[in-house]
Amino acid sequence: MSVPQHAADPDQSFSTYADFYLGSAYSAFPQDHRAGGSFGVSIVKVNQGPIDFIDSPVPEIVFCRGDNALKDVLIDSGDGLKINEKSSTGFTIYPANTVFRTRVNHPHSIMSMALPVTSLTEEMESAGITPDGSNFGHWIGRVRAAPISTSRLMDRMWQVLQDPLQANHLLLDGLTLQLLAELSGAGSLAPLGGARPEDERITRVIDYIEAHYGEALTIADLAAIACLSPGHFSRTFKATVGEPVWTYVTRRRCERAKEMLLTTRISIAEVAYRCGFANQGHLTRCFKEAFGVTPAFARRSDRLL
Repeated sequence: MSVPQHAADPDQSFSTYADFYLGSAYSAFPQDHRAGGSFGVSIVKVNQGPIDFIDSPVPEIVFCRGDNALKDVLIDSGDGLKINEKSSTGFTIYPANTVFRTRVNHPHSIMSMALPVTSLTEEMESAGITPDGSNFGHWIGRVRAAPISTSRLMDRMWQVLQDPLQANHLLLDGLTLQLLAELSGAGSLAPLGGARPEDERITRVIDYIEAHYGEALTIADLAAIACLSPGHFSRTFKATVGEPVWTYVTRRRCERAKEMLLTTRISIAEVAYRCGFANQGHLTRCFKEAFGVTPAFARRSDRLL
């Protein structure tokens, strides 16, 4: 398949991400735009064909979510950060004022949320993120594994933006802050606005789970990593992450299993073993509850859910 290639025009600048999408080569694709709220949120939904684009910088941070399978993806956001893999899920962040390259070798749909750096500087710095994007590499990998609730928040923001009433714009501000807190809390950084000591301990546990999801995990072991009693740890984890610890562990194991099923030919039984499930039947039950289909169906359909 021939993938269209487009390079950024160094003499062309855009005041917003929305203007960029409407005034660049991306204008050829069907797209819908909505904006509002005091943070200056704008969201774009686009159905795109195969692309290999080098994009002009915009003065906003862009959170991009793939709404279907993104296979054979290359994302180069500068500063040495490159994502080059067979399939991409979750969110990718593009720093403000940065030239980046995106290549996707098949038709795909995305939803992107743009926020001006000026709206987020204080919140970002309190979470350890530099506005110039120089340490985005530390954040992006974790954000791409953002919880399902984050996608639901973005969908809710899209719905709210249908109504121009000021009350809904105030609601949008609350949803924006909640989404940013979840994205930041999805990885090794504390939630935006600072963290309690317990939250910092929970982020260590999350990092451990991500590194050892295929191994046997116990509440006692995870609580020890957090330096909390098992009961206090369970309550703190749910309050910080928004779901019980075993719900989180099972969801992340299912998501890792999904990646393996669609990017490798490893047997389903072996996928179950590598992802920490007791057996193939255990994986099948949890996978169907999470995604609505069995692992075998997901592999046959050759698409992300």
